[in-house]
Amino acid sequence: MNYTTPLKYFFVMTFLLLATGVWMFVLHTSLSIEGVIDYYAPKTFFGLLETVSPHLFGMGLLIFVLTHFFAIIKGIKQENFRSFTLVLFCFMLVMNISGFFIVEEGMFFAFIKLTSTILFVVYSLWAMFKLYKLF
Repeated sequence: MNYTTPLKYFFVMTFLLLATGVWMFVLHTSLSIEGVIDYYAPKTFFGLLETVSPHLFGMGLLIFVLTHFFAIIKGIKQENFRSFTLVLFCFMLVMNISGFFIVEEGMFFAFIKLTSTILFVVYSLWAMFKLYKLF
């Protein structure tokens, strides 16, 4: 059976999901450290928890599905696949958890949040591109 068409639809939907997420992140933070601080510092713990909980589930599910495509394709070294999966998962975890530690004058965690968000999106797009080329 040919799974190429459903996978391509999955890639389009994943790209749209990442694009709208980046768009909203840019609107809220202007992709600057000061913008990240201004957006996340005044939020309460409960407010951040309401946002992070569904994001952890959704992003974890996305990583699970996306990386399992690598596991079923022949010709991919599993050692590289495992390290890539771990790196992508760590970016997702750091991206979500770092928001809890952003304070008014603290630039370190704002930098971590901004960097991990950008790297998560870039790695996800790279993975989709690599998978798309294999089909």
